Amino acid sequence: MNRKKYKPYKVSRGSLEEQKLREDNHMETQRALLFILPVVMVAVLLVGLFFGYKSYEKAAEQVRELEHAAAEEPTAHDPMFLLTVNSARPLSEDYVPALTAYEGVQVSPDMTDALTRMLSAAHEAGYDIRVSEGYISFEEQRKRYEKAVKDYRAAQKASVVKAEANVKRTTPRAGESEQQTGLIVRLTADVDGKFQDSREYAWLIKNSGAYGFVLRYPDKENTGGLSFSPYLFRYVGEENAYFMTAYDMNFDAYAAYLASQ
Repeated sequence: MNRKKYKPYKVSRGSLEEQKLREDNHMETQRALLFILPVVMVAVLLVGLFFGYKSYEKAAEQVRELEHAAAEEPTAHDPMFLLTVNSARPLSEDYVPALTAYEGVQVSPDMTDALTRMLSAAHEAGYDIRVSEGYISFEEQRKRYEKAVKDYRAAQKASVVKAEANVKRTTPRAGESEQQTGLIVRLTADVDGKFQDSREYAWLIKNSGAYGFVLRYPDKENTGGLSFSPYLFRYVGEENAYFMTAYDMNFDAYAAYLASQ
């Protein structure tokens, strides 16, 4: 039986060289990719950091501009907005601000629009908050102070000195009351128990700043020696109210901070 004879397959030298060349090219491509990919990733990262830094710088600049505006011109409408009135900085007997009638009291015309919007929002939220007092004249404050001292002396059998020391914590002398500026309103509501424990008061504390109002005497002992009052809210303008909240400062601390800049 004759078997078919096969010729051995011969690989040409040219084919081997071409294969080696392809393998070399493949290796070079892989090495190039291994080099290029990290470079591209680093470049993308740097670009992201650059634009991120630019965005941060822009935002920071906007904040600095707002802070600068607040420090340079904290009272856009009335220079009285941040004026502290107390025994060290009294108002004269002749000082009478611009006033307008509002719900039976007189207030600064600068606050009427904001006050209307704030009370309307409170009513819509279900809270019947009302204005019971506004501007108090020098003469009216004098009468209030003298009556309070007289009543305290009669009730406590106290000397004039002791009576005045206690009364001035809640009833300032004439010229030392910020209600003479027309920028403070006394807000009340029919509530069970103390006003400071009511939902109405909680609503005011949360929302009054959005309308430019702040609780004027929030602490146990405020500048000028006046005690905490949950009723007296002062109009300072929306910008000042915003920064007082942002800086976590009461009126006295914020006014002192701006004065130091």
